[in-house]
Amino acid sequence: MKNQRGMTLIGWVIVLALIGFFATLAMRLVPMYQEYYGVLQIMNDMEIELRNNNLSKGEVEKLLMRRFNIGYISSVEKDDIEILRGKNSAYITKIIIDYEVRKPFMAHIDLVGSFRKEIDTEPQTR
Repeated sequence: MKNQRGMTLIGWVIVLALIGFFATLAMRLVPMYQEYYGVLQIMNDMEIELRNNNLSKGEVEKLLMRRFNIGYISSVEKDDIEILRGKNSAYITKIIIDYEVRKPFMAHIDLVGSFRKEIDTEPQTR
């Protein structure tokens, strides 16, 4: 056995620990980003809808929350949504969603994702 090959038990434990670490990291981050991409899709749809309709702030907020509920998006609260009108316009001109997601990782360590999406919804002129 002069030329032994392969990994030792300690080598295997280290490799398995690294695989476990990155697997745990992926299991925590992937759902966070899937939810964010759902928010992006809803916001893009809202941009198209608001360009063609004249809705009040309450109607827009209700429509957003309904779409978030249908899309299983639970991280965005009403306080995270800011709906703005133009100075001399009756139209909604900007929607800003700014929220934070905090997921436990290991022991006293959390993973924090900070997400922001802003859309401009200037109505199309005819």
